[in-house]
Amino acid sequence: MSAQTMDWSDIPYVLAVCETGSLSGAARYLDVNHSTVFRRIEGVESRLGVTLFERLSHGYVMTAAGEHFYQQGIELKEGVTRIQRELGGQDLRLEGALTVTTTDSLLHRLTPVFLEFQQLYPDVELRLLTDIRRFDLGQMDAEVAIRPTRNPPEHWIGRNLLPIAYAAYAHSNYLQGMAPEEYRWILIDDILNRSPMNRITAEHKAMSAPVIITSSVMGMFDLVRAGMGVAVLPCYMGENTPELARLHEPEPKYNVDLWMLAHPDIRRSARVHAFFEFATARIRDAGPDFSSWKQA
Repeated sequence: MSAQTMDWSDIPYVLAVCETGSLSGAARYLDVNHSTVFRRIEGVESRLGVTLFERLSHGYVMTAAGEHFYQQGIELKEGVTRIQRELGGQDLRLEGALTVTTTDSLLHRLTPVFLEFQQLYPDVELRLLTDIRRFDLGQMDAEVAIRPTRNPPEHWIGRNLLPIAYAAYAHSNYLQGMAPEEYRWILIDDILNRSPMNRITAEHKAMSAPVIITSSVMGMFDLVRAGMGVAVLPCYMGENTPELARLHEPEPKYNVDLWMLAHPDIRRSARVHAFFEFATARIRDAGPDFSSWKQA
């Protein structure tokens, strides 16, 4: 592979096709057009004089050359990422970008934390991500994650901030004159029913009850506030919304913990350290329902 003929920016395109097995999958992963991926792959093969993929009806399959490219490309990607982590972790400036990933509902309630942190450190550029795809701190998708989980990754540095409880809520007007078996239930899109919200719903919902399904917790929250039905929500949302009524006590067996996580290398960054200390104190002081904060 010649340094004069190889465009370094092509490497992520080849790796994405290797990992997804198709142009369309790579395009979605990279958030680019299908045709862009096609041109990049064709260009790499032309410059190298090799065929990296067999074009089959069901997708792209790596050739021997493609497998060699993939292995070398992964090593190169990991090396660059390691350099970014190690050098970025030594950055002592309280300025520059800080990327935090969390859920849509937590961002809704944690706005006071981000607001105060930004006021305290105005030269830090906050990037707040709530994308539903899995974020990899090791690959620098984000520097800090604030997520509810029972099993945080062992190789990440983290703090258990507080427990998160769940209960069923509805607009107080919705419940008037309606029997429990008539309630319409709002569910999160979760085919395997692993979420605490859907598992609690299964215990309380009548078998024949009508349902609405949405793809996000904030969607459930908005529908409940609009009076469209009953939904199991994190108590930090339900308890801080006066128009909502709680139907039952939270059930501790469904509790999860709220964790703040960072990769061990990047944890030494001044920006990450400052955010860890500030956010930990503010979130723990607010209590499990964040009840000491006004509605965001």
